[in-house]
Amino acid sequence: MSSCAAQWWFIAGAMPLMLAGGERIVLTVLDKVRPTFFTPIRDSTRLGMEGHGMRFMALFPVDAAVPPIWRFWPGLNLSRGLGVFVFGVFWLLVTAHDFGLVERISGLRALTVAVPAAYLTISLAFWSHVPALAAAAALA
Repeated sequence: MSSCAAQWWFIAGAMPLMLAGGERIVLTVLDKVRPTFFTPIRDSTRLGMEGHGMRFMALFPVDAAVPPIWRFWPGLNLSRGLGVFVFGVFWLLVTAHDFGLVERISGLRALTVAVPAAYLTISLAFWSHVPALAAAAALA
């Protein structure tokens, strides 16, 4: 495969990550205004999450109150979305501005395969088909 074709494949692989991560960020921010996308279907589940802390946080008490798990939920979604988005942007910038780095540094090539492969594996095990499709597209 020519270097130019490989570069375009790398750029194409960055797009699903940027779209999926950006979508996660936007939907999470919208959920802070009106819980719609990442809120449980049953209100009782959300209310339970609002009324109970995470056991892990109780192990390391910094203050008397352990924040409710519902407060962690948007942070988890935002950080995951940000991580996926930033990895896609990093991948795009390196590929578009100096593809020679990708050709010379084998670790960069390994990362561009390992990260989407990890997201694909996690998606299949824990999430839904939508993030799995985005990860599979990036991996391809």
